Amino acid sequence: MPARLTLQRALLGTIALALLVGIVPAGIALDRTLVSALLAKARTDLEMAPGVLADRTASRIDMLRMHAADFARVPGLAEAIVRGDAATVKQLVDKNRALLGGGEPLIVDSAGHSLVGPSPRSDWIDQTRRGGAPVAVGVKVDSSAIVNVALAPIQTGGRWTGAVGVLEPIDDRAADALARLTRSDITVLVGPGDSISVTTLDTAQASALRRGLSTMHDSARAHDVQAGNHTLIAVAAPLGQSSRVVFSRARDAELAVVPQLHQVAGVSALVALGVALLLGAWMSARVSRPARELSNAASAMARGSFDAPLPTSRIDELARVAEQFAEMRATLARQMAELREGNDALAERNARLVTLQADLMQRDRLAATGRLVANLAHEIRNPVANLRNLLELIRRRTTNDQQVHDYAELAIDELLRMHELAEQMLDLNRPRDPKSQRADALTVAREVARLATAGAGSDGIEIAVSGESSRAGAIAPDALKQVLLNLVQNAREAVTQAGKGVPRITIELRDKDDDVSIRVSDNGPGVPEELRARIFDPFFTTKSAVDGVGLGLFVAEGLIRSAGGRLLVDGSSSAGATFVIELPAASASIEQSQTATA
Repeated sequence: MPARLTLQRALLGTIALALLVGIVPAGIALDRTLVSALLAKARTDLEMAPGVLADRTASRIDMLRMHAADFARVPGLAEAIVRGDAATVKQLVDKNRALLGGGEPLIVDSAGHSLVGPSPRSDWIDQTRRGGAPVAVGVKVDSSAIVNVALAPIQTGGRWTGAVGVLEPIDDRAADALARLTRSDITVLVGPGDSISVTTLDTAQASALRRGLSTMHDSARAHDVQAGNHTLIAVAAPLGQSSRVVFSRARDAELAVVPQLHQVAGVSALVALGVALLLGAWMSARVSRPARELSNAASAMARGSFDAPLPTSRIDELARVAEQFAEMRATLARQMAELREGNDALAERNARLVTLQADLMQRDRLAATGRLVANLAHEIRNPVANLRNLLELIRRRTTNDQQVHDYAELAIDELLRMHELAEQMLDLNRPRDPKSQRADALTVAREVARLATAGAGSDGIEIAVSGESSRAGAIAPDALKQVLLNLVQNAREAVTQAGKGVPRITIELRDKDDDVSIRVSDNGPGVPEELRARIFDPFFTTKSAVDGVGLGLFVAEGLIRSAGGRLLVDGSSSAGATFVIELPAASASIEQSQTATA
C-alpha cells in the first residue's frame, strides 16, 4: 500500500514553494480582475441609477399630487377663483405656501386661464374637468426650466370651477441632490434636439457626452463615451415624454486606486508567481479531485442514491474522510430503510385503529339504542294489549252504532301496528336457540328472490342470485331471511320512487377469510354520502311518513350484529346502493350439536 501524506504537510509544502518563487502572475491577474471588477461595479451602479430616478420621480409626483390636493382644499380659494379675484388668490397662495412643499403654485380659473404661475396645457385642463388629477414629468412650461407638475381639480356645488397645481423645477439644486443620491454626474437633456438643461459636468464634457449618446442605439445600457482627454461611463434614463437624464462617471476616477496597488505589488510579482501557479495547480488538482468526488457522492445521496463511487487518495485526511463517509452512508441507508418500514407499519396500524374505533363507537351506540328501544317496547306492549282487548269489547258491544264500530276497528288496527313494531324491537335482544344459529345463505337468498318476484305486487322486479358459499352463516335462517327481505324491499322502493324503471337487484355470495359475505346491490339512486352515518339509526328514514317509520335497517343491523356480524354500506359503489352482510361461519360445535339433535 503506498504511503500517505497528511493534508497539512501537502499544503505547507505547496505554500512554501509558492512563496519562494513569487506572486507576479497572480498580481497581474489580480490587477486585471480588479480593473474589470471596478468597471463592472461602476456600470452596474450606473444601470441601477434609472431605477433610483424612477422611484424618486414617482415619490416626488405622489408628494406633488398630495400637496396639490391639500392646497385645493384651502378655505376661500374656490370662491376667489369663481370670482376671478387674482389678488385674493395670490394672498391665499402667500399665506398657505407651506402647503406647496417647496414647489411653485399654478392656479387656473374656470376659463382655463392662469391666475398664478405659467399657462397650463389644454390637455391638463381637460383632464381636471373630467375629475382627473393629471401629472407631468420633465416638461417645459412657458419656456422656463423643465418641471414636474401635479394638478388637482376644484369643484363648487358639484361643478368644475378651476384647478390647483404644484410645480417642482428640475434645476441645479435638484441635479445636485440626484447626483449625491446616485454617486454620479447628472446631465438633463430636453426635447428632440437633446438640448442641455442642467448638468453637473463642465460645458465641454456635457457637450461631448450629448454627442456621444446621439450615436448609441441603446443608451439605457452603460457605454464608454470619449469626452476630450477623459472617458466617461454613461447611461441614460427617460424623464417624462420629452426629456431624459444622463448618469455618468469618469473612468479614471473609478480606477484611481489601481496605480497605488501597482506600486505595492509590482516588485514582488516579477518572477516567481508563474512557478507558484504551476505548483499550486498541480497540488490543488490532487486535493480537489477527491473532494469533488466526495461532493458528488454527497449530492447523489441527497437525491436518494447511495451507490455513487467514493474517491481514493494518498492524502491521509481525505482517505479517512472517504472511509467515514462510506460508513455513514451505509448506516444512513439502513436506518432510512428501517424508518420507511416503520412508517408503513405505523400507517397500516393507524388505519386499522381508526376503522376499529369507528366500528366500536357505532356498535356501542347502536347497542345502547337497541337496549333502550327494547325496554321501551317491552313496557309499551302490555298497555297496547290491554287497550286492544278493551277496544275489542267495545267493538262487539257497539254493533248497533256503525260509526263507533268502524272507529274501534281503526283503533284496533293501529294498536296491532304498534304491537308489531314492539315485537320487531324486541327481536333485537330476544335470546335465540344456539342450535338454530345456522343458515345456508345461498338457500335463503334464493327463497327471498322467489318471494320478492312472486305475485302481482312484484312490479316486474328482477333479482339475480350469483356466487356460492361453502360455509354456513352463524345466524338463524328466519333472521337472515328478514334482513334480506328488508334490503330487497328498500331497493325496490328506492328504484320505484326515483323513476328509474324496473328494479334490478343482485345478491352475490362469496367466502371472505373466515366469514360469509353477502352483497345486495341495486340500480337505484344510491345512498348519499351525508346519510351513510345515520342510515342504521332507529326511526331514521328517507321515506314519507306513510311508507315507513325507519326501523327496517335498524332491526336488520341489530339482527346481524347479534349474530356477531356486520351490516355495512359500500361507499365505493359508483352506481346504485350496495349493502354488504358479513357473517361469521357457523362453528363446528354448533354443527355437531345440530347433527346429534337430528
